[in-house]
Amino acid sequence: MNLNLLRCLAASIFFWMIIPFYPGTKALTQTPSTPLLYLILSAVIGIAVGDTMYFRGLRLINVTLAFPIAQSAMPLMTLGAAVLFLGEPITWSFALGTVLVLGGIYLIITPQGKTRLLLRGRSLEKKGASISLILLAASLWAISISFLKVGLQQVNLILANGIRLPIASLLMMILVLMQNPNRQLARPRFRHISLGAFGGLLAFGIGGILFLWAIQTAGVGKAAVLTSSAPLFGLPLSVVYLKEEVTRKIILGTVLVVSGIIFLV
Repeated sequence: MNLNLLRCLAASIFFWMIIPFYPGTKALTQTPSTPLLYLILSAVIGIAVGDTMYFRGLRLINVTLAFPIAQSAMPLMTLGAAVLFLGEPITWSFALGTVLVLGGIYLIITPQGKTRLLLRGRSLEKKGASISLILLAASLWAISISFLKVGLQQVNLILANGIRLPIASLLMMILVLMQNPNRQLARPRFRHISLGAFGGLLAFGIGGILFLWAIQTAGVGKAAVLTSSAPLFGLPLSVVYLKEEVTRKIILGTVLVVSGIIFLV
């Protein structure tokens, strides 16, 4: 939670350093009320509440299972919302590309061998609760992305992020304080703060602009599916810097993802 807050704050500062020059502060007062409301709701539902549910789910379930569940469920739920509520069409190439991408990503991000649930509690209720939280987070992300589509209709991309991220940061600050206001937090090192802020600039800053642009141009469904292919681009870094082994399963997953992207594009 604290890391996500740091990343969100860094990106908020980044955008508000740009907004006075482009599109200008007057653009905020000229923003129609309906898109503004949907942008605020997308931040509350997706970043503040959705991410919080996901991190709480991670406390009870192994991340090697939580990540595949989230990466598979979120695009499918977003695709369903885009079709049902936004009227986006589904073609055979879109459906086939979606299946290939999600199947390939599942092969890439799932661990080798037989996967076991590593729980911090022994009860079956905790296992079910953790998976429920992950699925709830995925559904909230799907709703948030759908709201973004509506909110971006008459709003500049930079201004849209300048609205969403500060609101999400404020809500996360409140949530952090509500968790345990009397707890003494360890003082973070400057290196950790710098890395977290830089990660925020990349993910919520540059990545945020590109993601909103993808929603505007490609649609919610395609943007969500293509975004789920992010682990594919982390493979070269994992091989070079972490010395991870490239297995047949990873190669097959990569082929499926690339093939799926071809059908989607």
